[in-house]
Amino acid sequence: MKNNLTILILGGYGRTGKLFCRHLLQEAHVNIIVAGRRLKKATEFFNQLKKEFSPQRIAARYVDASDVASLHSALHDIDLLLVAATTTPWAKQIAEAAIATHTDYLDIYFQQTVYPILETLQHQITAAGCCFITQAGFHPGLPATVIRHGADYFDQYDKAIVAFVMNTRLDNSESLYELVDMVADYRPEIYQNGQWKIGTYQDAINIDYGPEFGVRSSMPIDMVEIKSLPESLGLQETGIYTTGFNWFTDYLIFPLIMLSQQIKKGFLRGFWAKMLAFGINTFSNPTKGVVFLLKAEGKKDGHLQQIDIISEHDSAYEFTVIPVIACLHQYLDGSIRKTGLWMMGHLVDPGRLLNDMEKMNTRLQICISHGDTDLSN
Repeated sequence: MKNNLTILILGGYGRTGKLFCRHLLQEAHVNIIVAGRRLKKATEFFNQLKKEFSPQRIAARYVDASDVASLHSALHDIDLLLVAATTTPWAKQIAEAAIATHTDYLDIYFQQTVYPILETLQHQITAAGCCFITQAGFHPGLPATVIRHGADYFDQYDKAIVAFVMNTRLDNSESLYELVDMVADYRPEIYQNGQWKIGTYQDAINIDYGPEFGVRSSMPIDMVEIKSLPESLGLQETGIYTTGFNWFTDYLIFPLIMLSQQIKKGFLRGFWAKMLAFGINTFSNPTKGVVFLLKAEGKKDGHLQQIDIISEHDSAYEFTVIPVIACLHQYLDGSIRKTGLWMMGHLVDPGRLLNDMEKMNTRLQICISHGDTDLSN
């Protein structure tokens, strides 16, 4: 792979996009282009960055994700497109533009509807010789990664539960559009007793997230990245769970969103995003940060064994970016630069990714406990 690749960060002047730009300039030998439909904002951030980093490594560029011609023009000389903007409605044409310009691709979309869209383009992705990485970040992205890593600790891997809690303050409501969509489409699947079932609020479980967040009721959520893991790892139970935010969002706003979406999907989407932002910023616990954990069970040397892998960070935004940067370390050295469509959690080396996250100020702890019963017979 050639040195000094050029990476275009779509949405590079957003809160998350800015973190991607800084991390890439600090930790990788790449050139970046801050891009989006607000060229003035892209240029303003470019001017900030060039005071801290070599100006030759940075540029600003206009691109409108809703405009096919704009996408093709912006990607003609790009090695990797990093989608860090809430551009889900145009996910297919963004991907098609990357294919047409033979540009590698990585997205951090939260919406689970994107992967099926990209699946329809698998043949074109492969024919163009592109590497497409989707479902990157910490949700999705990390769940499949840590579940795969958990397999290293067992001879027989039975149970892998991923859970996370986060608390942050929001600058704007646009970042919550995808959360509104998720609530509207809430129909999670969990794997129990060797089969998938539709989860409900009644399947909530209590998780101890440590001293900062305590024991919290956690509800199942759906992520396509774990669907193939029971078969490949031999699991009998797996699922992903998360908490709400506070009484105002959990018991008032979320139910109202679900009711409104039964009337018409997408109804008052912007309004509900603003209400969620207001509720999160006004009523949430002042503790900020993320706790992300794997609770796994199985057998090792004939004995019961339990593993907790706990990752923590003081910023939910940083914790979204850090796993992607760790993934890009593997992409940039060529170890996972493979033609085709991949989910981050299936493609990366899990142990290396967690180690690299720890180097980027993620607090990582692995706890192992053993049962007393001999199960060898």
